[in-house]
Amino acid sequence: MSVETIDTLVVGGGQAGVAMSEHLTKCRVPHLILERGRIAERWRSQRWDSLVANGPAWHDRFPG
Repeated sequence: MSVETIDTLVVGGGQAGVAMSEHLTKCRVPHLILERGRIAERWRSQRWDSLVANGPAWHDRFPG
């Protein structure tokens, strides 16, 4: 059996964890996200209906 070694671990798959994963991917850093539930679950199911971004998209630094 082969063992894969990963030096970078992101704990939590919320907004910050997903954003960090995006930056690591752009820098070609192999990494793994650990999340106890579905990735971005709180963002999917527990966000405010009234949340709006008041500015250009590049300024918000949202992943993707």
